[in-house]
Amino acid sequence: MTARPPSALFALALFVAASGSPIAHGAAANDPAWVPVDPQAMPGVFYDSHSIRAVSENPAVRAVTVGWFYAQPRISEANGQPYGSVTQPVTMNCSANTYTVTQVLHHAGNDATGAIVESIPVAGIRNAPVTRDPVQRRLRDLVCAANGKSARK
Repeated sequence: MTARPPSALFALALFVAASGSPIAHGAAANDPAWVPVDPQAMPGVFYDSHSIRAVSENPAVRAVTVGWFYAQPRISEANGQPYGSVTQPVTMNCSANTYTVTQVLHHAGNDATGAIVESIPVAGIRNAPVTRDPVQRRLRDLVCAANGKSARK
């Protein structure tokens, strides 16, 4: 078996995590603090630890922003403009193990910076089972504690 070079997204995730850049650590309290969701299994997928907030306690519902950072720009199918990253506000129902996504934002910059290239409403991701999406399963582990309470206050 021959060794394969790491993917560009994996290399970008390692660089960001190791560089101590504001992308990974947040420059100020209001700036995003992008943290890898799972750098080995899901390179290029981050969550903003500053965005985690309780929506309700009973049932336990949390809001968090997830980002996908691309090593190479992608092109919008809707308007033909390049974008380097995508963010999604996610509402996670910790008690019911479901999540909802209502919007997808495409950003010009590769770390959720720059102009918003497009904002797409998302249909059909309402109270979707967490078990069907590996990103949402890992995110649930990060923002919801085992007893349905928030892992972060």
